[in-house]
Amino acid sequence: MIRFALSSYDIKHLRNFLAVVEHGGVSSAAYRLNASISSISRDLSALEDRLGLQLCRRGRSGFALTPQGEEVHRAATQLLSNIHSFELIVQSTRQSLAGTFTLGVIDNVVTNPSAGVIAALSEMHRLFPGMLISVSVHTVSVIDVLVRDNKVDFAITSQCEGFEQLEYQPAFVEEHRLYISKLSPYYERAVETLSGDHRSNSDIAVPYISRDFKTDEFSIFERKYPLQIAARGSTLESVLASVLAGVGCALLPSHFVKQVDDGNLVEIETPDTPVQVQFHFVYRRDNADRRAVRALLDRFP
Repeated sequence: MIRFALSSYDIKHLRNFLAVVEHGGVSSAAYRLNASISSISRDLSALEDRLGLQLCRRGRSGFALTPQGEEVHRAATQLLSNIHSFELIVQSTRQSLAGTFTLGVIDNVVTNPSAGVIAALSEMHRLFPGMLISVSVHTVSVIDVLVRDNKVDFAITSQCEGFEQLEYQPAFVEEHRLYISKLSPYYERAVETLSGDHRSNSDIAVPYISRDFKTDEFSIFERKYPLQIAARGSTLESVLASVLAGVGCALLPSHFVKQVDDGNLVEIETPDTPVQVQFHFVYRRDNADRRAVRALLDRFP
């Protein structure tokens, strides 16, 4: 017996056969496919001749599959589903192995050892040497929007906007402590008021440098203490500049202070510090199966 082997024409005819079955006849299938009734009928007859089987009965009594047609219909449905899965995998692989993959982060995440960004990017470069990996830094208030609008493929943020199109996964926890310059004129007041049980004395306000866009954890902390906003900053560097200038105290990441402090900063220990800020990975739900996204998730600690 000669072995049966599929051709591209067979795939086309099988697709039309499934459409005829789905829509209950040649006329309805032709209308749905925007094709002529004669062309769909010819394809169906060609498929029956090719397989050597009568797949259906069609006429005045209506459309009905033969027992052989039911078997072929089940096999064709599975075959075309497998072809579709193959096409999706190939498309995902092509997107992942070439082109540009953009990682968006907020201020100072890359240098945080808890984040593992450097190690993850190094491994990604090893896995996809032909892919251009671009790292961009954004403010917390816009980074979710950039992912939602497909301008950033993958992001790390400390404040989730909760957009329906996006997937959020816990990434790492960043430790923040309260710091003030020892040269600040408010140094003694800040230590006495904010450390220990002295925070209950709400008549004494301590100058404080706030972030333009706060995390929930920051807001909770700030409500507990008698803090008076003396300045604002949109980046860690701008907040640090105000602290070093003696304007007031501020919550800063511990790892960041270790990198930049030359001995002028002093930690104010409070009952609510360190403040633990939860960071999240963010990506579009429809990119969840993209190979580069899955690989990047797997490379983080």
